Amino acid sequence: MKNGKLKVAVIGCGSIAQHRHLPEYAARPDVELVAVVDGNKTRAAEVAAKFNVPHAITDIKDALKLQVDAVSVCSPTACHAPHSIAFLKKGAHVLCEKPMCASITEAKNMIAAAKAAKRQLMIGHNQRLHVAHVRAKQFFNTGALGRCLGFSTTFAHSGPETWSADKLNNHFFRKADAVWGAMADLGVHKIDLVRWFLEENVASATAMLGTLSKKNCNVDDTAFAVLKMKSGILGQLFAGWAHYPGCDNSTTFYCEKGILRLEDDPTYNVIVDFANGERQLLQTKAIQTNDEGGQTSSGVIDAFVNAIQSGTGVPIPASDVINSLSAVVACVESSANGKFATVKAY
Repeated sequence: MKNGKLKVAVIGCGSIAQHRHLPEYAARPDVELVAVVDGNKTRAAEVAAKFNVPHAITDIKDALKLQVDAVSVCSPTACHAPHSIAFLKKGAHVLCEKPMCASITEAKNMIAAAKAAKRQLMIGHNQRLHVAHVRAKQFFNTGALGRCLGFSTTFAHSGPETWSADKLNNHFFRKADAVWGAMADLGVHKIDLVRWFLEENVASATAMLGTLSKKNCNVDDTAFAVLKMKSGILGQLFAGWAHYPGCDNSTTFYCEKGILRLEDDPTYNVIVDFANGERQLLQTKAIQTNDEGGQTSSGVIDAFVNAIQSGTGVPIPASDVINSLSAVVACVESSANGKFATVKAY
């Protein structure tokens, strides 16, 4: 770190890097963007020029020769573990996009590498940081609604081709790069949100995954799951790339004394319907979408940088997120064998 500025490199120059990571780093006076890395030479050069980054690199080996304090890993899922581990071993803090990686073994290796290097490893589950979700959790924790009994959560849009830098040729449709489809791309967000909100892990799951809409796609584009939490709370999850038009990013918690609705109303982000007929409404900033570009902060980059600058722990550590990944793995296994799957705790 030089002159108090965190030297950062961004690995992968796709949509999430261009719309979130790069502009949010660039907005901070205590961050110096030193490199972008992408296998597409033209894209790397264009993105570097757009964000005034001095180094546009196409080979990850060359990027590892740079002296950086932190990196954002925005490469395809299959690359998350090798890229993260390589930079951790070089002494850099790592912010890795979700899903965390391609397997539980890789996740354990990432966590071990961060521990050995004494560096931070954060996963970009931005739904924990969305202001409406934070406010709703604060309200839920007052006990006004009593115990949660069940939930229903959805994350669906019309597909990565509508916003990916590569359009129809995007890596999300290729199993070799993405590993999984909509369940891991979108479903993992909602699993992580519910785990964080209820402060407990998923214990078991049953799911059905299919490829029903997208052509030239060998991963799931539609996924349904029934989840059982450790305490016995039951819930349903839908994740999909066939929501035509628009997007559904809603979650509902069914409680003893009422219902808590998140992001299912165009005006009010949080709605509380009490069993006695009373209603409370809360309007906050809208949840971030890829269409918003870099204008509204996701909160992820700020949280990551603030933790490093202050020497405190990151708010979304990989050691916690591994259970969200474990639930995704269980859903994939259940879909393949038609049985309930136990979600292993780590």
